[in-house]
Amino acid sequence: MNNWENFCEEITSIYDDLGELGDGSPADYIPQLAKVNPKLFGVSVVSVSGEVFNIGDTSHRFCIQSCCKPMLYSLVLEEHGAERVSKHIGREPSGKSFNCLEFNSENKPHNPLINAGAIMAASLVKPDERSDDRYDYIISEYKRIIGSEDIGFDNSVYLSERNTASRNRALSHLMMENSIFPKNTSIDETLELYFQTCSITMTTQELAKFAGVLANSGRGLDSGVVLISPHTVKDILCVMYSSGMYDYSGRWSFEVGLPAKSGVSGCIFVVIPGVCGICVFSPPLDSMGNSVRGVELFKRLAKRFRIHIFDTLVDGLAKKKSVTRHCANKKISKIYEYCKLGNSEKLGEILDDSDSDLDVNEGDYDDRRPLHIAVEENHIDCVKVLIKHGADPNLEDRWGVTPIGKAENEIRELLISDRN
Repeated sequence: MNNWENFCEEITSIYDDLGELGDGSPADYIPQLAKVNPKLFGVSVVSVSGEVFNIGDTSHRFCIQSCCKPMLYSLVLEEHGAERVSKHIGREPSGKSFNCLEFNSENKPHNPLINAGAIMAASLVKPDERSDDRYDYIISEYKRIIGSEDIGFDNSVYLSERNTASRNRALSHLMMENSIFPKNTSIDETLELYFQTCSITMTTQELAKFAGVLANSGRGLDSGVVLISPHTVKDILCVMYSSGMYDYSGRWSFEVGLPAKSGVSGCIFVVIPGVCGICVFSPPLDSMGNSVRGVELFKRLAKRFRIHIFDTLVDGLAKKKSVTRHCANKKISKIYEYCKLGNSEKLGEILDDSDSDLDVNEGDYDDRRPLHIAVEENHIDCVKVLIKHGADPNLEDRWGVTPIGKAENEIRELLISDRN
């Protein structure tokens, strides 16, 4: 059994154990959400190489609620750039409730994953266009990234949310008083767009695929085409890691250690960088607004597998199972394998293929290129093959290490000679 099959089997085991868990209750402050069947429970996993695993009620469509916030943030980062967006939205955990009537020292929302920050992000989405076109743009971007035309909308939840929005309106008026909104912002139009975005409906598989694209550094799982820029992905994952789970965010980063976002409809989506996206839907919530079954599932996974971010960075921890770091491009995956094994003959064959469109400078989630691997393993023949095909010895990984900086002796001389 390979790692993927073992991972899915473990999820099945946890799913079966949690099926009868009766803790929590659906959100009731939005009346329509209180009517959802509390027994619904579905889990979807989508790997960065496109493999899909579903168990339970994965065809049920639910409102994504606060799970829309990472998408809103990504859209405004792509549209305006991080520097401009930071003038309106902070990047720090709030230490407060998600709908708290408090702001940071600059009177800005603490981060884009609390209500004030998401409302501010909504104000920055195509601000000069008509309200209907702005909503269509958000839907079209979801469809483009997920590759699905079935993204829906729940009008009843939208009306229910709009009719119980006193606190969100208060937040908006406070931000207007603080002069934090972009010039000429309409509070009413901004709130309408925010409520509409929260009322978008998806299945667990669709939201898991969005998470899978983030896990794949913003590249399409089928095409390998960049759908979200890597810089934006990094920024999204940072705020999801620190602030994505409401008041539980600190303990989540300690116990599970993965970028995540939850919604009060009962959904949680999680990104395992370089591996997969996972979405759980189960309406009963704990006191902090997170799905009871969802949180428990991920806590158990983190105990069984090396998925916590620091599991992969710290040596000597308790032995856990590994999860295969899939690659969206099977040939790129082979290149990494051949560099690791020192198989320069096979490496040359795959790179000499006239039909190949491979980029030997393509990095993994940690920005490590094949040349990093070949240098680290001291495979000089693989280094020669990679240099012949355009490998750049000066590209940095996420820790700022270059192949030429890591190389020693004969390999270092080879890379210096190539650079000159």
